[in-house]
Amino acid sequence: MLTVEKTVSDAAEKPLPKIMLADGNWVSLTGLSPDQLRDLQWEQEQQFARAMQLFPPHSRDRALVIGQAYDTVCTILAAQQSDEEPFVMGFDKRYGRLVLDLLYRQVDRGIGRPRLFEIGYGTGTLLKTIGEHGFPAGGVEISATMREQAIATLGAVHSDELLLGDLRSVDPASFIDKPSLVYWNDVFEHICPDEISAYLEHIHSLLLPGGSLVTITPNWLLRPSDVTRLFCPLRTEARGLHLKEYRLAEVVELLKKAGFKRIATPLMVSRSRIYLAGNGLRYFKQIVEPLLDRLPVDKSHLLCRGMGLSYTIATK
Repeated sequence: MLTVEKTVSDAAEKPLPKIMLADGNWVSLTGLSPDQLRDLQWEQEQQFARAMQLFPPHSRDRALVIGQAYDTVCTILAAQQSDEEPFVMGFDKRYGRLVLDLLYRQVDRGIGRPRLFEIGYGTGTLLKTIGEHGFPAGGVEISATMREQAIATLGAVHSDELLLGDLRSVDPASFIDKPSLVYWNDVFEHICPDEISAYLEHIHSLLLPGGSLVTITPNWLLRPSDVTRLFCPLRTEARGLHLKEYRLAEVVELLKKAGFKRIATPLMVSRSRIYLAGNGLRYFKQIVEPLLDRLPVDKSHLLCRGMGLSYTIATK
């Protein structure tokens, strides 16, 4: 795993960390301009994406490449932040409100003490928000670098709740109380397509009966949603660490195969709120989804986001 070098010098003089590249060589990020960092990210995401898929599904070699990929790329991303900006990935206040809404609904349904488990907790921002409202929360993260950030966010007292490793290594029997809500944001699209079904089945086994899985993954209509967007035209297939960007219909089918009984989308999504009602007109959205790609890009993106096609809530 990546070792981050630290010094006691002033922030302005502190050298940036070294990273391991996909070819196994090490390079320092010190002195690289923002453009050079973006170019390096683009190059490394493509190389790591190819390397991941060279190894057999579920193999240790693939797992090692995945862990290194996210240590490397997350460190490059952190280096692109200014010293004044906290490094936060994939968090939006709307997501925190959505998770809290679902947890309080579980309370109303009679689940005594709902528990959140986040896959890919990153810097721990969502876990901190949920914990501040009194709900137990923990998770698993593939990147050692991100786990260090999360411990800094939540405090060392929570380190036992911040698991490190592959989700599939989490034993359902290890939970005294199973999670009632599993959440992952911007993780689904990073999983090798030949392993996604195994991940969903494992999540299903982790959940309390009647519990739910919240999936947020950039809909295919928004392609590309990874670093590819900085270098290629819109509607180009992602070439970085988004190994596959899915249509809503594809996500629903995978969730059904994993054993989830009820699958909903938000009714609508605004800039400030994610609104829930029934199944969110999911069936209608699946029908119109292919038609949206025939619209101009700006209109297609507006409708995709407003209709919540990047969100599913699946109940066990």
